Amino acid sequence: MSRIGIAFSGGPNPAEIVECVKLAEALGYESAWVAEGHGGDQFAVLAACAAQTSRILLGTSITSVFVRTVPTIAMAAATLDHLSAGRFILGVGSSHKVQVEGEHGMPYAKPLTRVRESVEIIRRLLRDGRVRYAGESVRIDGFDLWFTPRRPMIPIYVSAVFPKMIALCGEIADGVMLTRSTLSTAAVVREQLAEGAKRAGRDPRSAPAATRPRSRLPPCCPPLSGRPAGRRSTPCVRGWRFMPASFPATTA
Repeated sequence: MSRIGIAFSGGPNPAEIVECVKLAEALGYESAWVAEGHGGDQFAVLAACAAQTSRILLGTSITSVFVRTVPTIAMAAATLDHLSAGRFILGVGSSHKVQVEGEHGMPYAKPLTRVRESVEIIRRLLRDGRVRYAGESVRIDGFDLWFTPRRPMIPIYVSAVFPKMIALCGEIADGVMLTRSTLSTAAVVREQLAEGAKRAGRDPRSAPAATRPRSRLPPCCPPLSGRPAGRRSTPCVRGWRFMPASFPATTA
């Protein structure tokens, strides 16, 4: 099977997602991803998936760098990487103003800066176990991680829609997460990734990308339980398709 994953962003309840991920692993899917939205806590759901699978990669798609504090994201990532025996991929992004401010009551400003600083802080904390940071969008007087991560360098993918964020992915990320990308847009995305990679002195020929077309629940998943009144009937389940290239590990 080519590099294909499955992603959830609403519809199935947490227990159903776990069952879907177990089936996806049995069918040879490479990865499973859970969004941060209204369908349950993504890290809790992925921890349950980790306990009942052994091979499939598990990731967030995505964790908002505005909704959770950066040390909280780093701790959750290190925890899941332990529980999954090193199968976790951290997907982060800026989300958008409507969700961050309207739904969570948090200020939304300078998303490029926030993403850049968050990725840097997460990498430092996983690598060193402690961090002190005075940035433009994030300030941490001091935070210690009270356990040793299984891996000091967990892969970090960044979501992107517009050119500047895509270029930032090429500069700092281990992968880029796209939405509804097509073959016709792939060449443009590659150029934007390469632009950022060159700025960081990375190989522009190895620009990683994952794209997710919107789709209905695949037949491999179990029947969904009854939906509450007023809730949409079509579950939001997507397939991730991965391009094979990847950047070398990034340090901060």
